[in-house]
Amino acid sequence: MSVNVELKMESGSQIGVVAEGTYLWDAAKRFGVRLPAECEGRGECDTCAVIIEEGATLLSGLTEAERERLSPERLAAGERLACQAKVVSGGNLILRPVQNTERAETTEETVTDFRKEFKQMPLDKKLATLVQLEAVAAFEAINVVANLPYVVFEKGLDLLAGRGRTLSRREREARRPAEHRPVAPPSVDEVKNPST
Repeated sequence: MSVNVELKMESGSQIGVVAEGTYLWDAAKRFGVRLPAECEGRGECDTCAVIIEEGATLLSGLTEAERERLSPERLAAGERLACQAKVVSGGNLILRPVQNTERAETTEETVTDFRKEFKQMPLDKKLATLVQLEAVAAFEAINVVANLPYVVFEKGLDLLAGRGRTLSRREREARRPAEHRPVAPPSVDEVKNPST
């Protein structure tokens, strides 16, 4: 079954038909509209949020990602994440992207704003900003290096614990009565030559 979809943009509306089972993000791409999605459609951000103006009942239920990323107020206003909301039944669906002012700014937008601001700074301010950024980067690098032994130690403990659990499971199975032990599947040789 198909669904009539109207995607309202600032530049005008895009109207088309999509099949059931289509995610809103894919429907927008099909209409030539690229919704922002900092996480590339994995439900890890809120940048692809759309407002459902009509046909909310035609969509799948809320996902855990939507409950985590969208506040109760935004959900009540009809917002959904385009990468998570899937068309599940036929009908008419009208939606519009959430404006930049209504959603979190993407990293790309932040970088663009910073570049504009940086170009307008006087030279001494630019140098101070660069030194500050270098200090932050150096601090983060030192933190990663300092925590590396702990990460390696933690991985080693995980391996030892897994080995211990395996040995413990084998020991418990060895103490079980023969009737309660799992039966091993026949080997390849036994299957090829059942008479031996």
